[in-house]
Amino acid sequence: MMRNAIEYVFPNQPLAYRFLNTVKHFDAEKLVVKYGQTNHHVKVSYEIKTAGFDTTLGQLDDLADQMDGSEI
Repeated sequence: MMRNAIEYVFPNQPLAYRFLNTVKHFDAEKLVVKYGQTNHHVKVSYEIKTAGFDTTLGQLDDLADQMDGSEI
């Protein structure tokens, strides 16, 4: 299996915290969600689904965008 790891940055800690807690409930294999470089950063890693198309990254990007976050 292939693993994907991505980090997002947010303008403040409350938004990062909200993103972190929302992503914890995503349906993804071996999902790990934790703070990154600072408490304004959130690291996400998961196993990429090999059967069919994996939409996890798109969902993460959309959610981060809604919370003024961006991929770094």
